[in-house]
Amino acid sequence: MSVIWLNVDAAVTVFVNLLPLIDDGDFKTVEDAVAYNAAGMDLRWNFITPAGVISSTAVTPTSGGDYDWTHVGDGIYKLEIPASGGASINNDTEGYGFISGKITGVLPFRGPIHGFRPALLNDALIKGTEFLPVDAHKQNFAVSAGSLTTKKPDGSTDTDYSPKSVTTDPAAEPITGAS
Repeated sequence: MSVIWLNVDAAVTVFVNLLPLIDDGDFKTVEDAVAYNAAGMDLRWNFITPAGVISSTAVTPTSGGDYDWTHVGDGIYKLEIPASGGASINNDTEGYGFISGKITGVLPFRGPIHGFRPALLNDALIKGTEFLPVDAHKQNFAVSAGSLTTKKPDGSTDTDYSPKSVTTDPAAEPITGAS
């Protein structure tokens, strides 16, 4: 599955269709002049959050502003989605979405999957311009009375490992071995 990654909480433009819109009469003519208010247009924004909440919301395209419908070329179209607000949908939630639709005289269609995640992740993983934050100073173990106990990231004791005995040498490294 290929995903187009975009920043969440930003105004974005998404592809409406994965392949050119095709005439439903001859099944081969590319529809490269479909207007934002074409007869029988029914667009749906299909979205799933990381928590698994699925929604399908009707979107009414416009000729400017929120939900601006534009022909990119060769029967491919795009739609603008605002960062917040908007009459039907906006880009304020992490997850995955795609457009599906039908238009009178055009075969039903579906767009590519767009993934929405924080800009920091896109900058780090795609552009390579940011570091991913980590907490290098968080202690993930505890030593007490010659016993080493591992910790979970939240600080609680990790029950997957039983406490280990440790060997120490004050003249050398603080912990010289564990068993």
